[in-house]
Amino acid sequence: MTKRSKRARRAFKTFFLGLFATVALLWGANYLIGVEWGALFRWLGISVLALSLVILSAGVSVAAYQKFLKRRG
Repeated sequence: MTKRSKRARRAFKTFFLGLFATVALLWGANYLIGVEWGALFRWLGISVLALSLVILSAGVSVAAYQKFLKRRG
């Protein structure tokens, strides 16, 4: 097995386990606590949007900082 395929396999396994954990948390919130599915998906959507905004703003900040360093040096 090559180094690249090991890395891809590990990334896929991490993604799958994260997805499985998310589904388990949603199921637990619905079945054990009694939160409605609509509310769970609404909060999940808000969380995904907030995470996307944080990642986007971090990318813009890094790009602006690199441009500043390039102009300065």
